[in-house]
Amino acid sequence: MNNRKSPDLSVICPFYNEEKIIEDAVRTLLDRMSELDTTWELIIVNDGSTDSSKEIVSRIYRDKRRLKILTYAVNRGRGYALRTGIEEAKGQIIITTEIDLSWGEDIVGRLYKEMVDNPKIDILIASPHLPGGGYKNVPRKRVFFSHYGNMIIRTLMSNSTTMNTGMSRAYRSEAIKSLPLEQDRKEFHLEVIMKARAFNYNFAEIPCVLEWKEYKHQGERVKRKSSSKVNQLILSHTLFSLFANPIRYVWGLGIINILLSLFFLLWSLVRLALGLVSVFTVTISLSLAIIALLLFAFGIIAQQGYMVQREIWTLKRDLKGYERVLLERSLPESRWPEGSRLETGQTGHGIDQEDQGDFQNEKQYQTEEERAPKG
Repeated sequence: MNNRKSPDLSVICPFYNEEKIIEDAVRTLLDRMSELDTTWELIIVNDGSTDSSKEIVSRIYRDKRRLKILTYAVNRGRGYALRTGIEEAKGQIIITTEIDLSWGEDIVGRLYKEMVDNPKIDILIASPHLPGGGYKNVPRKRVFFSHYGNMIIRTLMSNSTTMNTGMSRAYRSEAIKSLPLEQDRKEFHLEVIMKARAFNYNFAEIPCVLEWKEYKHQGERVKRKSSSKVNQLILSHTLFSLFANPIRYVWGLGIINILLSLFFLLWSLVRLALGLVSVFTVTISLSLAIIALLLFAFGIIAQQGYMVQREIWTLKRDLKGYERVLLERSLPESRWPEGSRLETGQTGHGIDQEDQGDFQNEKQYQTEEERAPKG
């Protein structure tokens, strides 16, 4: 029997074309994590970088046994990179954060301590929108979009958190790995909240300051910039939020239309009592009433659709668990995935560095495009 233990903590950081900052960033992150009083692994995911980022981090991990690099050739987006890292993570607590520690050099330690101190929390989110949080050296335009964008998302989709779009989060491994996640890009963050809320997971937040730092590269100061296309991001997040939970606003609009319909109806009666023409106000009242009925009908359909969708998510979650059981039965006990259990309730052992062949070697992934036959 394999008695080697897997780490308590897995930290996942995706990167794409970060050659100017990645060496200092990764070394700083490793230094901060080495101060933690727990076992850990750092997983960095190369999301198809086309610059020298991959070669730079390859030099770093040669003497860092707890650093793991996952890589694939085609850029797929942040969501795909995070899902890839989460799938490989062995820790009981999984933290995802920006590789440049823009949420503070102590962000990993803070998130981990909060999860350990509060075992009922399933998902913990770093938020600049809480008292004590904020932004530093971030362009005002980005702060504006983040603040009001998250307000709109909370209105349309869920008010579980004040920060729906940030990457710096901590998860219970069994919670995040049970979710049937599919988004490849930054809508991944919204998808996690939407589906975790559907399964009644417990959310919590801690206040944090988001700071865009400067790094040295070849003797020059390099200011941190975002690679996000703001207009495209606003559109995609808005559409996702609109369709994620339409019941939150459809019935509200229906109620508003009913109230307006009653107002115009009363106005019509007053005009009629005064001997004035009221046909126009009656027409408006009836039109608003019809719109309200249509909105209520759409709301009922949306609610039924949500219930069906939740059943589909539940089925996918159960299928993931079933696949894990099949994997356990096909492998010797020493190679069971971390946290897995047989029907007898016996706990499996995680796959550690030596079990995987060489923990320091990169794990290469092929995207669907790369696997497709040529010609």
